[in-house]
Amino acid sequence: MIKSTLIAALLSSLSYQAMADWTVHNEQSSVSFVTLKQANVMESHHFKNIGGEITATGDVSITIDLSSVDTAISIRDERMQQYLFETSTFSTATLNANIAPSILASIKVNDSKVLAVNATLSLHGQVHKIAVNVSVTRLSNNSLLVASVKPVLIHANDFSLVKGIEKLRQLAGLKSISHTVPVSFVLRLNN
Repeated sequence: MIKSTLIAALLSSLSYQAMADWTVHNEQSSVSFVTLKQANVMESHHFKNIGGEITATGDVSITIDLSSVDTAISIRDERMQQYLFETSTFSTATLNANIAPSILASIKVNDSKVLAVNATLSLHGQVHKIAVNVSVTRLSNNSLLVASVKPVLIHANDFSLVKGIEKLRQLAGLKSISHTVPVSFVLRLNN
């Protein structure tokens, strides 16, 4: 009797954890992107502030603070904030999607599952559907790692960012800056 009660309590605890909200742990998460200028000069950048969650119903919401862009050059950070992202008006980018709770619950500790997720990205006043391939790894009963399987290509034209890119190009005295940017991410979520 005691054994069956203990097993039932353990199973209900695991079921609760599978259905609980998962919250992004900013310090152990990253969203990075690569820019291409002058036809062959690539540079890697990232955002310092990322938030979000996966709710018990599977609703995903990831928010990037665009003013936290870090290119390792402060004047470039300021110019990206002012002319590209226009953070005084568009302070964040938000990705929304849904992952069935049963899928998350089916991943055992130390196992991974690759998922094709249909999402919407809200950026610079525009909203577009994007496909995101992710690997979800259960690190423990209380921790998930969600990572892009391949970079997500963001096209400046889709999000009214071409004018900002051209302003950055002029300010830097460059011949070209690519209008397509690959974005990668690794998100640690805890419940």
